Amino acid sequence: MTEKKRLTALKTSIGPIIKGKYIAQEGFEPNFVQTEHGRLSRVRVLGTVVDKFVSESGKLAALTLDDGTATIRAKAFGGTAVFSNIETGSIVDVIGRIKEYQGEIYLSPELTTIVDINFEMMRQLELRKNGKQSEQKMQIVNQYKGQISDMDELKRVLRERHGISEDETASMVSEKKDGYKEKVLEFIEKLDKGEGCEYADLISGSGLSEDAIDSAVNELLNEGTCFEPRPGKIKKL
Repeated sequence: MTEKKRLTALKTSIGPIIKGKYIAQEGFEPNFVQTEHGRLSRVRVLGTVVDKFVSESGKLAALTLDDGTATIRAKAFGGTAVFSNIETGSIVDVIGRIKEYQGEIYLSPELTTIVDINFEMMRQLELRKNGKQSEQKMQIVNQYKGQISDMDELKRVLRERHGISEDETASMVSEKKDGYKEKVLEFIEKLDKGEGCEYADLISGSGLSEDAIDSAVNELLNEGTCFEPRPGKIKKL
């Protein structure tokens, strides 16, 4: 039986989690939030507790965390003792998984530790450094993405030349494709002369790669925004 590796808890501010797109996976694949710099699933977040809630039954406890970029709740079900020594105003370091329920993205904590202001300042400096590195990686990925259309080859080149992991490449390219959906929809409307837009015209007219267009078109079809009046054509509903 293959041993399943535990996901590394990635240090992040709260803003990217809240602004990202939550993706629910099937089977044993972990759910994640897609951000502009990659996927976040198991995270390490530091923030100030601005509110604490414990239900009368004691079966639910929640901390509202604020780090200056956004707020998020860390919710504990059943084992609420994890928050027993934490009060409003405490600065806490939380390791946990990102989850979503009824439209709310929240943290399911594994470990919550009270820290001091010096620890908070060090984390802020670390996140700024990591943010600059992520931006640099994104610029490199975007540069090579325009030159290499094959995903496996793109992963290999970026890994060998720039030390960017295959997971990072796949995540950044996936986010980029998500950003193309609105652009592709605009071109479909622009190029539709009444009976739908030809795929060939969409590829040549948009200037995007076939890979990016395929991803965007499939999403538009799946969500019902567009349909195919006949093979080779796509039209907005």
